[in-house]
Amino acid sequence: MTPDDAAHGLPDDGRVRVVIENLAPEIDAGRFEIKRTVGETVTVEVDAFVDGHDRVACVLRHRADGAAEWQETRMSALGNDRWRASFAVPAPGRYHYTVQAWVDAFASWRHDLERRPAADPDLPAALALGATLIKAAAQRARGAAAQTLAAAAAQIGGSGSVVERRA
Repeated sequence: MTPDDAAHGLPDDGRVRVVIENLAPEIDAGRFEIKRTVGETVTVEVDAFVDGHDRVACVLRHRADGAAEWQETRMSALGNDRWRASFAVPAPGRYHYTVQAWVDAFASWRHDLERRPAADPDLPAALALGATLIKAAAQRARGAAAQTLAAAAAQIGGSGSVVERRA
């Protein structure tokens, strides 16, 4: 597991729930390089999906040959498990790109919460789970973002009415 994997919350036990396939553009499974000229963009698409109903997040990672740091561009969902993002070619040379995808625990929780009726008896447990996710995010954040997240976690996990906490 790389530090980048840990930053995206990927499991360290070898499990992979997200499938990435049908990367485009590619020629002969990456055997040959695609070509672009300076000023053009490389638009990358993939199919990325997960077992079950969890939400997926995807990023396009790209860098110039020899560059130490990868740049990340969040991919947009096109529908039907297809994702797209682009990057510009600013100078002549070789560029590398790859796609990473993972289960987005917060988006999955939020989607599940939005689907629950107000009278759902399991709503307090769902709110407690959300508070735990947000509290963990607050611990990873810094400055004003950390304070905002901590306040949201306290409100969602607090003792107010379920309707108020859900809102």
